[in-house]
Parts: sequence; C-alpha cells; structure tokens
Amino acid sequence: MLNLLDGLGYLWMIIFIMISAGLAKEHDLFAPAYAYVRNVFRSNKFVLVILSAIGGVLPISGRVTVSAGLLDTLAPKSGPGREKLGIIDYLATHHYYMWSPLEKTVILPIAAFGLTYTAWLGIVWPILISSFLFIGWYVWSQVKEDEVAIKPTNFNMPSVVRNVFPMIIAIAGYIKTSDYVLCFGLLSLYYIILTATWDIKKLINYVNFELLFTVAFVIILSNYLKSHEDSIQTFVTDAMLDPTTLVGITLISLLGFTGSFIMGSSGKFIALAVLMSQVFGIEYFLWFFALEYSAYLCSPMHKCLVIGRGYFNTPLIMYYKALTMWIIILLVSSGIATFAI
Repeated sequence: MLNLLDGLGYLWMIIFIMISAGLAKEHDLFAPAYAYVRNVFRSNKFVLVILSAIGGVLPISGRVTVSAGLLDTLAPKSGPGREKLGIIDYLATHHYYMWSPLEKTVILPIAAFGLTYTAWLGIVWPILISSFLFIGWYVWSQVKEDEVAIKPTNFNMPSVVRNVFPMIIAIAGYIKTSDYVLCFGLLSLYYIILTATWDIKKLINYVNFELLFTVAFVIILSNYLKSHEDSIQTFVTDAMLDPTTLVGITLISLLGFTGSFIMGSSGKFIALAVLMSQVFGIEYFLWFFALEYSAYLCSPMHKCLVIGRGYFNTPLIMYYKALTMWIIILLVSSGIATFAI
C-alpha cells in the first residue's frame, strides 16, 4: 500500500507553485521584467521563448510544474493562446531526457555501454537536433503576438529584485537541495506577505483541485503498473525475434512501445531501451531509445501531460497533434540513422 502512495508529496509542490503563480499574475509582479524584455526585442513572443527556454533546462525533478507556473504568469485567462501554452510547456521541458548528464536517461546507457558523454552525443545527435528544430519552430510559429498577455509596464529594477529574484532563489534552492516543500513553500509565503493576501479562501481559489486529484490518481496507478514492470520487461526481452527482418523489428518495436506506454516512466523507458539493445545490439539503441521515448511522451501515465492540461485547459487532441509531429520526427530521424546509414 505504501508503494502505491510513493510520490504523492509532489502534490505540495504543485500547490505552492499554483499559489505563487496566482499571486504573481494577479498582482503583475513579473510585469516589469516582461516589459523590459519585450521593449528590448519588440516581441511578446520573445518573452515566451525566454521563459520556455528557462523552464526547459532546469535541472530539477518536476520542472514541468515550475515551467507551467512561470508561463501561467503571461497566459491569457482563456482562449487558444492559453491552450497553446500547455503544449509549449510540455515540449520545452522534455528535450532534457536526450542530453542532460544529470538525467538517468543519459546516465544509465552511458554506464551500461561504457560510453563517454561525447560518444553519447555522437549517438543521439540525429534526434536531438531534429527535436530542437521542431520545438523551436513550434514555440515561435504557433503562438501569435496578441496571444501572450503582457501588460504595458515601465521597467523598474527595484520591482524586479523584489518580485522576480525570490522566484529565482527558490528555483536555485530546489536545484541545490531538492526540497520542494521548503523552497516553494517559503516562496508562496513570501508572495503572500508581499501582496498582503491573507484571505484563505482567495489563496485556495488559486489551487486547481481537479488537477491535484487527477495527478494523484495518475501517480497511484503508475505506481501500481510499475510494480509489474519486471513481467513487462521479461515478456519483451524474451521475445527473441530477429531485428534484421521487417517482421522481426516491427514486432520488437510494438512490444517495446507498448511496454513503455503502459509504464509511463522515464526510468522505465530507458531501462527497457537499454535491455533491448543489450539483447539485439547497441547498433539498434538509437531506434529503441526514440521508440520508448515516444511511448513515454504520449503515455496517459505521464503526469506532466496531466499537469499541463490542468494548468492551461489544453484539449487532449491539441497535445496529441503536436506530439504526433514530434514522434514522427523522432522515429524518422532515428530510423534513417539506424537502418539507412
């Protein structure tokens, strides 16, 4: 029973960030900083690019929640502009699994195959470059200037220091300590004091409880499925099919994709990709990595998908349209590198 509840403490991080972002948005705490960037580059979208880039490289667990809180401060209350930010938040925070030396999706295969980090980049560069190009295109081209809500405000350095730096300090503290309760709990308390918001009902209104319950359900169900991961991995790796034939590689790929889709875990998808590569050869690793990664991206067990939908009311069909494009790019680039070169 306790294993099923593992990870539910993550809900506190979501609550604290919702409160902090809600206060920052209502009181325009970040407006002077946004106005400065917009005035310098003469583009609302450039502010969006900067924030999504920051969220995308944070070396922390749960960065999609932090990124969502940041993007929420410039999202319109409703409409297509807000819905698109859910997808941007998702795309901007998931390229990390391909290149960060802090991620287990990079550490595990490097250790398993005895690679250097340079050698790792030499393997994944086809999907890494194509993914960056796709994400950059989507962030820049799919959002219009008037779909980013930035109020006209004069730049004021004391306001930036007072309003923005505490968020930066909280994120830095979390990177250092991984204590999201302390870092983001203190951040929300700071903004409560700064804005003199003492109304408990008002603070509670910033919290999306439907999102919290959905995330909790996904975490519990994911924990249940993870408890059966050994049987899934055994079933896949026992299917000793011939990867050199079209039928063989198709069946192997379907088995691997299904396993990763069901488990919806970054640690499990990379473990499965490594196991399959150890069985069939490291020359197939890029294909298996891209395949299992694609399954992880679109898995209903992936809580980041739930968080973005809850924050920005992004329709599921919008997510899957964008993810389908990304997955096609991943599979085509890895397929060419694996089977055609």
